[in-house]
Amino acid sequence: MNKTKVELKECPYCFGRGYFQLILGGSETCNSCKGTGEKS
Repeated sequence: MNKTKVELKECPYCFGRGYFQLILGGSETCNSCKGTGEKS
């Protein structure tokens, strides 16, 4: 059985959104992908 590795094109920290939704309201830009939502 050959398992192919699926490459994630979205940022694993913000799930491709480019920002984090804050608990108290508002949002913060993801530092990992600089707001692009793509995996660097």
